Amino acid sequence: MKKITLLKTAFLLFLCMCTSLFCKKEQAEPDTGKVPQTITPRIIKVLPHDSNSFTQGLFLHNGKLYESTGLYNESTMRITDTSSGTVILSHPLPPVLFGEGCALLDNRIFQITWQEQQCLVYSPENLLCIDTISYSGEGWGLTTYRSVFFMSNGTDTLYQRNASFHLIGKLPVTLNGKPLTSLNELEFAEGKIYANVWFSDYIFEIDPASGKVTRIIDCSSIVAEEKPSSDQAVLNGIAYDENSKTFFITGKKWKKMFVVKF
Repeated sequence: MKKITLLKTAFLLFLCMCTSLFCKKEQAEPDTGKVPQTITPRIIKVLPHDSNSFTQGLFLHNGKLYESTGLYNESTMRITDTSSGTVILSHPLPPVLFGEGCALLDNRIFQITWQEQQCLVYSPENLLCIDTISYSGEGWGLTTYRSVFFMSNGTDTLYQRNASFHLIGKLPVTLNGKPLTSLNELEFAEGKIYANVWFSDYIFEIDPASGKVTRIIDCSSIVAEEKPSSDQAVLNGIAYDENSKTFFITGKKWKKMFVVKF
């Protein structure tokens, strides 16, 4: 009986070891602990920016900048000339809506709102509002990766939505293994997601597969050059130009827009 018991015990231990090894393979790879590189953007040129614009979202399409602005009674969706900073066309939102991030998908502009849980859909040619989509939760930033939206709500999580704006996934974002909270305006470029963080002078480069921050872009010198008019006039707004491999960055109520290289 002792031999049988010993054999059973040995077998159970062996099975536990095998199961443990299998489980380890199924787990996500551990954080390597590698500290992301911090870089400083190089300013290529400085453009004028509407200092009344409470910038919430920004992207480039067909050589024009599309900008979403916020605040109740002031929110707009607008098209801006990249060379002069002149507003070409502006569509005001109803006074009860607070505009937030914006992004392009399937030749349609999607503009989310802060607490109203509405996404406005526009034609990019004339900013004609062609649809309204409802969703749950707050809206902060928005960008597209392939055919999927990535949306922020001020937490450490990016929410993935399809073209119908249905929730299809979540991506927790970490910096050195810890949650990176207050994620705001978003932009996708060269296989990475770039994010503003509320009240931060840094832009964070995020791997869309793992959610890990891969680089930190220190924009404190740009903020210093802008000399924001108030503590609410924070860095916010990232647009990528595929042709020149440059980024347009600005802030809320800023008088300048900076074209930079990371």
